[in-house]
Amino acid sequence: MKISDYLNLIKFSHTVFALPFALVAVVFIYRDNLSVFEPLDLLWIVLAFTGLRSFSMAFNRIVDAGFDAANPRTSKREIPAGILSKLNVWIFSFVALIVVWVSAWLLNPLALYLSFPAIALLSGYSYAKRFTWAVHLWLGLAIGLAPIGAYIALTSSLPLTAWLLYGILSTYIAGFDILYSLQDREFDKKTGLHSIPATLGINSAIWISKILHAITVAGFWTLWKTAEMGWVYGAGSLVLTALVVAEHVSIGWGKHVKLNNVPAAFINYNSAISVLFFGFVLADYLWTMFG
Repeated sequence: MKISDYLNLIKFSHTVFALPFALVAVVFIYRDNLSVFEPLDLLWIVLAFTGLRSFSMAFNRIVDAGFDAANPRTSKREIPAGILSKLNVWIFSFVALIVVWVSAWLLNPLALYLSFPAIALLSGYSYAKRFTWAVHLWLGLAIGLAPIGAYIALTSSLPLTAWLLYGILSTYIAGFDILYSLQDREFDKKTGLHSIPATLGINSAIWISKILHAITVAGFWTLWKTAEMGWVYGAGSLVLTALVVAEHVSIGWGKHVKLNNVPAAFINYNSAISVLFFGFVLADYLWTMFG
């Protein structure tokens, strides 16, 4: 067992998909003077988010170990491949929870109390594919809590900006999770698992993903106005919109669907969108302050 085995287990690099949204929330919180900046607060938020995501990914791997072993695409994951035992992953999950609880407690008591329903929601996602095709929406609504959590931790309040960030992240995550699940459509149908591609077909799934991502893009532009952002963020929104469109173009539609492009699109476009979103928000704030 190596540290890299655990990092691969939880796809640690995928943390980049949602963590930047929590950091965007932090920028808005301090920009709007809703909290006094404390460097350790930023550390606790990063640790709480990373711990919660690590737990949910590890728990999902435990719950889905049997399906992962039967699916050719996932059969080489750490548990089915025998690289890590379920006991080791359970221990890892518990350690991740301790990180969540300690970090939340150091932020404020409300954050600690609300970590429990958040954990329940994320844990429930691991079973959702067994009974509902809306599993992707479940994931989006769960991960979308990242900026909500940051606002609660630092301000114990939820202004409009917090809800906008929640809507942007939720639809963004749900939309690309639908695209990612295109790879497992046949396996899901064969084993009785539920997903939008398995239930409604590939093209219908792609259209639903387009609609969700259209809402995401609308959220980027709505944020520009409601949060009174400057030209830097406005220019950045053009880039973000182009990246969302490019992701869907790379996958195609109808008779031109390119399932082989899904893994690369999943990693490249979505990591770029998340990181750049944070970068544009931060750059806009710094330009306003010092430009």
